[in-house]
Amino acid sequence: MKSGDWAWIALGAAVVAYEVFSPHGELLSEACDRYRRTQPIPTYLAIAYVAGHLARLWPERIDPLTLLAIRLGR
Repeated sequence: MKSGDWAWIALGAAVVAYEVFSPHGELLSEACDRYRRTQPIPTYLAIAYVAGHLARLWPERIDPLTLLAIRLGR
């Protein structure tokens, strides 16, 4: 397995662990519900950006996460 595979496993495990041990009313989806109620446009934009980044829809020259990785020496 490559390091990216391990990163996905770690991320998934962290999400599952948080969801299992989170306080009542503080699931990640419940927090997202709260953000959508108070700040709907930034919330939907963030979700769309991350989904687009993962699907590689954004050109590298304008993708902030890609540019950050390049700038930090990946």
